Amino acid sequence: MDDDTLQHEIFASFAEHLVPEAFATPPRAHRVFRETSGPAPTDGARSRGQARLRFDRWIDARLADALAASWPHDRPLVVAFTSDGQLLRRYDENGCGHLDCVVGLVQREVAAIDTPWVFGADLPRPQPWWDMELDEDGNEAGQVLRPPSTSTWTATWYAEARGGGVADTVAGMLHLDGEEVTSAVPLHVRASWATREFHRMLSRHPARRLHPLRR
Repeated sequence: MDDDTLQHEIFASFAEHLVPEAFATPPRAHRVFRETSGPAPTDGARSRGQARLRFDRWIDARLADALAASWPHDRPLVVAFTSDGQLLRRYDENGCGHLDCVVGLVQREVAAIDTPWVFGADLPRPQPWWDMELDEDGNEAGQVLRPPSTSTWTATWYAEARGGGVADTVAGMLHLDGEEVTSAVPLHVRASWATREFHRMLSRHPARRLHPLRR
């Protein structure tokens, strides 16, 4: 792919996802979408079950979105989403590969959301690697990009809702072969370094006090 083609794909991808409402408070999100399944007003206990079902479906949708997230040239290793019930914002690690890059960014921007729903996924896909190729005499002939040595990997995700009739934290792990999910298991929200990091997305957010976890 030449530079002109790549640049065209980048601008085309950006233009396809422009949402006018997002310009009211410009975020640093990689993508902004209109929300279709996030927090919604509720009428108390009668709708609590419906709100919980809505959150479960929102998690399923974010899992699918995170695994499908891509750039024209690559795939992000970390993806996070925030929802205020109207806009869904996607934050990527922009090539740095560090989960705390995304957590810090979300932490700053989610402060403006009264009833936030957040989701984060750590996606350490097997990566190609550079290897030094030798000529027939054993001299270095240059580097070549080798394919990943394995196709299996594990994704870890975390979700939290504070409002819209839901106050809960949920986490899980997916085992994949390539892009195919082979198994899924739930995790305690403090069971791994990744989930503990994602838990910081709403650190000190007032919504945690206004909407405490229901035991």
